[in-house]
Amino acid sequence: MKKIVVTLILALTFTISKANEKEIIAEIVFENLTGKELNSGEFFITETQERILINDTKSFKITLPSTGKYQFRFSTEDFTAYTYYPSRITSKKNTITIRLVEKTNLTLNNGNASFPLNLDTNLTHEQMEKKIASGTLHFITYGLDNKIPKEFIDFKEKYGIGFIKENCVIDPMSFKRATENNRMIADYLTKKYGTDWLKELPTKPFGIQ
Repeated sequence: MKKIVVTLILALTFTISKANEKEIIAEIVFENLTGKELNSGEFFITETQERILINDTKSFKITLPSTGKYQFRFSTEDFTAYTYYPSRITSKKNTITIRLVEKTNLTLNNGNASFPLNLDTNLTHEQMEKKIASGTLHFITYGLDNKIPKEFIDFKEKYGIGFIKENCVIDPMSFKRATENNRMIADYLTKKYGTDWLKELPTKPFGIQ
């Protein structure tokens, strides 16, 4: 009888240990590019439906059920917020960055954008149309500010393609990622609409001629 009890305890301990091994600890860090303080915001994890209220820019950690793909979003009335994260969260790639910039009247996506750092630039036609339908397909460019020309807002209303302006500091990997992303979207638009859509862009994002 004692052997059976001991065996059950060991089995239960092993099961719990294995379950804990699957959990992933991710860290959320902030990049505040303004001189203002964050008063309130909400961090949201789509897959777990977890909402975390935030009132400062201190880093914090979250526990995810396992390695895998997740969607994160941070919303706030005080800033335009961009959320960057690995396309697949693992024990080594587990940092989620929230970049806060000045909010303007011409900011798309209600001032909040979320997308993986490792963008998939080999999407099929169907996958791209799904992202357009959900409002998550964007041209990427860089600039000194986050002001979005009205023409780009009109462009999104017509074609469903958004526009994200990142900080003007460009590293080689980010430039490569933005260029491949923009070319993929351009190829899709050209196949579907011809070249007329190019005339409606006030400026051409990287990778588009």
